[in-house]
Amino acid sequence: MTGTPLEGLRILDLTHVLAGPYATGQLALMGAEVIRVERPGSVDFVRRHGGDAVMQDAGLGASFLSQNAGKRSTVIDLKSDEGRDLVLRMAAQADVFVENFRPGVIDRLGLGYDAVRAVRPDVIYASISGFGPDGALSDRPAYDHILQGLSGLMAMTGTPESGPMRVGFPIVDYIAGQALIAAVLAAIIQRGKAPGQAQRLHVSMLDAVVNLMGPYAVNWQATGNMRGLEGNRAFSDSPFSGRFDTADGQIVVTANTPAQSVRLCAAIGRQDLVGETDNEAVRAVLDAVFAARPTAHWDRALAQAEVPAGPVLGLDDLLSDPALAALLSWQDLDVPELGRAFRVPGLSFSAPWAPRTLAHAPRFARDTKSVLAAMGIEDTEIDRLSQAGIIHTETDKEDQI
Repeated sequence: MTGTPLEGLRILDLTHVLAGPYATGQLALMGAEVIRVERPGSVDFVRRHGGDAVMQDAGLGASFLSQNAGKRSTVIDLKSDEGRDLVLRMAAQADVFVENFRPGVIDRLGLGYDAVRAVRPDVIYASISGFGPDGALSDRPAYDHILQGLSGLMAMTGTPESGPMRVGFPIVDYIAGQALIAAVLAAIIQRGKAPGQAQRLHVSMLDAVVNLMGPYAVNWQATGNMRGLEGNRAFSDSPFSGRFDTADGQIVVTANTPAQSVRLCAAIGRQDLVGETDNEAVRAVLDAVFAARPTAHWDRALAQAEVPAGPVLGLDDLLSDPALAALLSWQDLDVPELGRAFRVPGLSFSAPWAPRTLAHAPRFARDTKSVLAAMGIEDTEIDRLSQAGIIHTETDKEDQI
């Protein structure tokens, strides 16, 4: 099989931080041409986030490299009339326009839906914001940590002793990014059914994360009770499921069904627990049993008994284990500016057309000249725009990060 699903699709990417760039990065892996429009001064903090000082000084921080492979980088002053007009010329040649400014900002810049639709009548115009385009909170800044608290996610994470705790990585950003991917792909299909029509898409980060909590919400509506702060208690409520300390680590066991619990009791030599209705008594026995032997012993024993279980690992442990790392769709990303290569996420599914190699992540302003030249703008005009500060190119000293 040759070609990729999104080959020939051009995305103009005005997003920054995590959610939007993650979404456009995944679309790039599906074959789309993604052109980043960055602002002078590199206000996207992820270019300097994570990794060592050399990576940060190069504007190729760990957070940036993880989700920007294969994109192109242009730098344009969106607050200038000429800069806005350049972006509109770029939008006229783009299939998808993506932005994640706070609602109202993109319109004040002259790059809102109506302005872009005027130059590209069949545009797919997609936005991400914290709380949607209107409503009581639309103008509030939104960050993952805030949304974890506001959405109810923190209130159900942790223990009564710890109180609410955030999930350990920016999960709301990536949930919103996944929602944007789904929205754009659906809009591409819709375009085939109704060609020539523009489509306006909007992903609310709050809506995206709360949308995953349906079982908890319906249970609350039915009973008036809201679950939360249950630590490692299993969603199934089975006393035979949970996280247990071992002699040298931890293991997670998920014996949710009666058959699984019977096999678990046989594997640990405690058939007397079958049918036990005192959950605290069951937990006390399991705590003592699992603490007596190492994690590897229990992992093997429970696998042989066909009891769902697995060790608790750090991400570094997972990526350092050849057998487990081989199960991931991660790929090598060469970063010639640093003389290094990194393993970074690929697509989270397998496909015959999935890329086998990754193109380089773009340096800040690397592609400004080439993108504008491809639009038919002469070198003399590009130089004038650069000298006027309307655009920035890699050779401009003020662009160096």
